[in-house]
Amino acid sequence: MSEGSTVSPNVTKAGDQTRAALLMAGIRLFGTKGFEATSTREIAAAADANIASIAYHFGGKDGLRLACAEMVASRIQGVVGPVLGAIDPKGDPALAQAGFERVLMGMTDFMLGQVDARDIASFMLREMGVPGAVFDRVYSDFILPVHRSLCALLGLATGQDPESDLIRLGTFSIAGQVVYFRIGHAIVARRMKWQAAGPDEVEAIKAVILNNIRAFIATNRKQD
Repeated sequence: MSEGSTVSPNVTKAGDQTRAALLMAGIRLFGTKGFEATSTREIAAAADANIASIAYHFGGKDGLRLACAEMVASRIQGVVGPVLGAIDPKGDPALAQAGFERVLMGMTDFMLGQVDARDIASFMLREMGVPGAVFDRVYSDFILPVHRSLCALLGLATGQDPESDLIRLGTFSIAGQVVYFRIGHAIVARRMKWQAAGPDEVEAIKAVILNNIRAFIATNRKQD
């Protein structure tokens, strides 16, 4: 390429599309089969891309795995982050509870309403069970700060220490309900005799989760 020349916008756009396709294929295959059992050839085929493009865009399979984790964390952060950032309970337990509920309801809408959420949930479950670079990055950059923020809200809502075992485990248990309804959607649908998880079914699930949140807060509210 001669000095002063530029890359064609069409070439750049095609490269971005290939990169995005590889990421989505990686998230889906790593989530369903696991990292070790997934080959770069499978990923390239699923993304309709040349196998060499994995090395070009990510430096290899390990780099793709990390990029997939970063994309997943960014996707969920895009849902949770703005809501958390807008919450200012001003020391008011009722406002803290309302904020906590708003975040969890938003997470539920995302997990049950977005078509790519199943792949995201499967990927996260596999990766969070395997200590390593991906686990460390997602934990430090996403899970820890979000969990701390939720604990702060739940702690204020109950009057409990936000870093107590009760509040940290309680936050995990409540968030875990949302994840279960995503990964266990087939079990839930069959048991409930639902043909699909449409808007009415999602609202029914949200109502149950909301009741569980309120029951936890009422049960564990610190008495003066």
